[in-house]
Amino acid sequence: MNRPIRSIPFNITILALMALIMVPLASTLLWLGWRAVGSLEERSADQKMTALHTAVSTFMTDGVRLIVSVGLTLVAQPSFAAPADRPADEERLRQLVGLLNRHPYVSAAYVGYDDGRFLYAGRVSLLSPAQKIEFAAPRSNVIIERIIEAGSATRREAWRFVMPDGSMSPEREHTTNFDPRGRPWYIEAIRTHAPTLTQPYHFASSNELGISVGLSLKAGGALGLDFTLGTLSRLLSEYKITPNSIVMLSTGISEVLVESEPCRTPAGICFPDDDKVRKALREVLAARNSPGAGVDLESEIGGRFYRIIVRPMPAVLGKSFSVAAAVPKEELTAESRGLIEHSAVLAAGAVIVAALAVFGVSLGLSRALLRITAKTESIRQLDFSDTVPARSRISEISKLSNAIERMREGLQVFGRYVSKDLVSEIMRAPANTGLGGTRRQLTVMFTDIEGFSRISEDIEPELLMSRLSRYYEMLGAAISANHGMIDKYIGDSIMAFWNAPQPDPDHIANACRAALQAAAASRTLAEKWRQLDRPVFHTRIGLHTGLAVVGNVGARERINYTLVGKVANQASRLESLNKVYGTKILASSEVALATTQQFVWRHIDRIVAAGTTEVLEIYEPLGEIAHAAEYANFLAQWQTGREAYVEGRFGAAIVCFRAALALRPDDGPSRAFIDRCSAFVREGQPKDWDGAWHFDKK
Repeated sequence: MNRPIRSIPFNITILALMALIMVPLASTLLWLGWRAVGSLEERSADQKMTALHTAVSTFMTDGVRLIVSVGLTLVAQPSFAAPADRPADEERLRQLVGLLNRHPYVSAAYVGYDDGRFLYAGRVSLLSPAQKIEFAAPRSNVIIERIIEAGSATRREAWRFVMPDGSMSPEREHTTNFDPRGRPWYIEAIRTHAPTLTQPYHFASSNELGISVGLSLKAGGALGLDFTLGTLSRLLSEYKITPNSIVMLSTGISEVLVESEPCRTPAGICFPDDDKVRKALREVLAARNSPGAGVDLESEIGGRFYRIIVRPMPAVLGKSFSVAAAVPKEELTAESRGLIEHSAVLAAGAVIVAALAVFGVSLGLSRALLRITAKTESIRQLDFSDTVPARSRISEISKLSNAIERMREGLQVFGRYVSKDLVSEIMRAPANTGLGGTRRQLTVMFTDIEGFSRISEDIEPELLMSRLSRYYEMLGAAISANHGMIDKYIGDSIMAFWNAPQPDPDHIANACRAALQAAAASRTLAEKWRQLDRPVFHTRIGLHTGLAVVGNVGARERINYTLVGKVANQASRLESLNKVYGTKILASSEVALATTQQFVWRHIDRIVAAGTTEVLEIYEPLGEIAHAAEYANFLAQWQTGREAYVEGRFGAAIVCFRAALALRPDDGPSRAFIDRCSAFVREGQPKDWDGAWHFDKK
């Protein structure tokens, strides 16, 4: 017998815990707050950030304005509206080359027309290695001129090089499928009839950062200019707030265009976590809700605190940009660092004392809570195997543990009467336990023991109940393992269904698999009892799927979760038909045709039940589809016999059924059809024969 454990009130424990944590921590924070300095350094950082913001904004605004002005001057030239001929193209190329010579930050100038013509002038130094090989470009700093003729499909492209002295290289040509009319700068310029600006990007011909400006031509077409932004990187480095600060320029929300260079001060002054800080700054940019959102926060990166500042810039031709900076706090507060370090030592001592106190008080609390948490989670999963209660010196936790233990015992007993799935559903939504149901597609199984009435006459009731329980345990395990719910035990029969209370998209296949496993379990149990010279139970199973209403039926004080609908009657009728055909499992066509990819089916018969006119197709599952090869020869003989039987060729059918019986000597359907066909041979074919067997009694 366990001795009672002395418990302590939970509120006293919490008060002691809070006092031990809050008193030293609050006192230390107040003392540090009173002594903390650095407001001047913070204002200095704001001023430097403002200067950086102004410099970058001016560079972007003036640079883009200048390049747009240059482009507008070009599109106004009559030569760009001239008709398509080689002299006019030569004049256009001359002006494009002149623009490149006058403006070194323009890497390429080009024009595309609505008939697909394309003229291009660009710096060879910005071509990729592959392009230099393709165009056989010289090593010197020259300009390449390209002319692509009009058209839409693959067409001729000619190119040549303009040397520094103005001379021209021989013209070469090849075919290309490049079409300027599909490029973003062309599409936007034509659509808006106004200067357009692309998002900054690294040019394909080099790794140089830049943007493209597009301007529409009155005569049809668009002019494009590539504008390099390499100067920005140097500008950002010049305006760094502190030696170890990092500055970035981004477009949109998170795309970083330009970054300041790493710290270049003497060894020992540069911080080692430059990459981590750059990554953190990118994450802050990505976390913003919109490109126009500003940010001013503190963050710890690599053991150092940084001030993160993001400021949006004025839009340039509708494009949004932002300047972001990460500034080490210790560089901002260098003059007061000694005082802060002294304060940090005292604060650390106070925190250590508080942590030790909290650890000592919470040790007993946390162990019990963790134990209760684990046990509660097991109960939530309907696992009642843990019978050891959690113990604690805190009286409230001890009472909680006892309550959970009583709940475990109650639910464990409750789970023996109803399905675990139903218990889970009730625990999840207790409000759904009222009377009523819902219409749903269900798959129903009925099982029955062959000759049970005769067997029960020779066995004592107590022994019969024991063996029935063992039998139900074997079949119930197969049903539960395949997500089925046992509705009720009716004497020696079991009624189970699938797709409720929890939806099961594979309910038909799961029911078929459960039937095969239940039949196998019944055979195993029967063989064991046969060896012990006991009466054996032979199981017959019927399967059907269809619409039914499933829910709670009964009185307000006592309800039963079950189904209502003819699907259950059909499953029961199929179970009974096993007696006629000598089978163990029969299923409706609705079940068989829905699972032809998972199981091997044998079409047994077309029947009309007594008292009805409805023709039913009945099937027998032979096994999983993976074992289809084992049944191929047998099914071939059986199907040939079935075809002859339906066509009224009963002699030929008997030959095939006997061949099938030779392959499976215990096959009940083969024997049944041999007897039926033999009777037809003797007595003649029935009148109005259509292949369907009519039962005259239930």
